[in-house]
Amino acid sequence: MSEVINQIAILTAKPGKLDELVAELANVTRNVQEHEPETTVYYAYSIADKNEVIVVERYTNQAALDKHRAAPYFQELIKKAPALLAKPLELKTGSQLLQDSAQVVRL
Repeated sequence: MSEVINQIAILTAKPGKLDELVAELANVTRNVQEHEPETTVYYAYSIADKNEVIVVERYTNQAALDKHRAAPYFQELIKKAPALLAKPLELKTGSQLLQDSAQVVRL
């Protein structure tokens, strides 16, 4: 069994494309909720004064992440990304939680 995978994605929208990017991410989020029980955290927020969106993700294992990446709704977002993003998305991935950092999670 593989380790839990925590990931953040930083997406920078092209000027005038933030609303479209947010709508696409909302679609992905709805589908994750419905079809990916092994994705235990998936939410996005925008950065004020920037065309940036941060997506916070947690997968129970590598297979869950692979399933997410292969999902048709995620692949659709990837297809649309060149028209929406000002630069390639930035991913930060890790599995090791810092000691005592996972004590509080309230959404």
